[in-house]
Amino acid sequence: MEQLSEIKRKLAEDGVVVIPGFFKPELIEKIHQQAKAIFQIQFDKHNIKGDYLSQMVELFENHLDTFINCGKLIQTGLIELYQLAVNPSLIQLTKDLGLEFPNMCTRPMLFFNHPKLAKQEHFYKTPIHQDWVSMLASDDSIVVWLPIIDLTLEHGPVIFYPGSHKLGPLTGQIENGFAEVDFDRNAWPKLQVPVNQGDIVVFSTLLVHESGQITNNQIRWSCHFRYTNMKDPSFIDNGFPHPYIHKPSQEIIDKYLKKS
Repeated sequence: MEQLSEIKRKLAEDGVVVIPGFFKPELIEKIHQQAKAIFQIQFDKHNIKGDYLSQMVELFENHLDTFINCGKLIQTGLIELYQLAVNPSLIQLTKDLGLEFPNMCTRPMLFFNHPKLAKQEHFYKTPIHQDWVSMLASDDSIVVWLPIIDLTLEHGPVIFYPGSHKLGPLTGQIENGFAEVDFDRNAWPKLQVPVNQGDIVVFSTLLVHESGQITNNQIRWSCHFRYTNMKDPSFIDNGFPHPYIHKPSQEIIDKYLKKS
């Protein structure tokens, strides 16, 4: 790993830094296998055969509610995912990068993106946006993004625009869950690199970024964690705003209890 001083310099100047080999690949592969195993239970129930992508597509097309429920359960309860988010080495890194009192401000997110596994483009290819607006976190809040499998450019890994974090918040609106921004891509440098299991990318929540294009017909498995600094003066003055709302859906409850 690079010297901490160089990592901090890149994060401050570019708003993004790639750290190769931060985790052992086998630790990340365990998350991959556990996430796939949740879907496999439903493949077995519905006797869905074939390669993994074709199985996922069949579940998505013929049992959409079940497909969505698998995704929800991975997001809300995959133990290995949560263990990684609070991994002592990762938490120490957030402190070393200046977050005096790091705290997760959203749930860990795991993604399994492919055009055939989405009803709309933004479900597999995020638009150009900033994360901070949806979080209202500390000024020094960060995202840690990492691949769950080895990702080539053909998987369409995240495209970052170094230095764009210095622009501050560029919008106050959320659409389809994203704070999309009016941004001239051609006026800024672009960073999109292959990343392997164990690599991590740390970036400012104010950095403008978007998904790349999947061109290899493979699922892009990745995850991210978001950390805020509870000791940030502006975050304290704002009263720790938290715009996310997590609550049960009466519509789903009625559906599964067979009520009209």
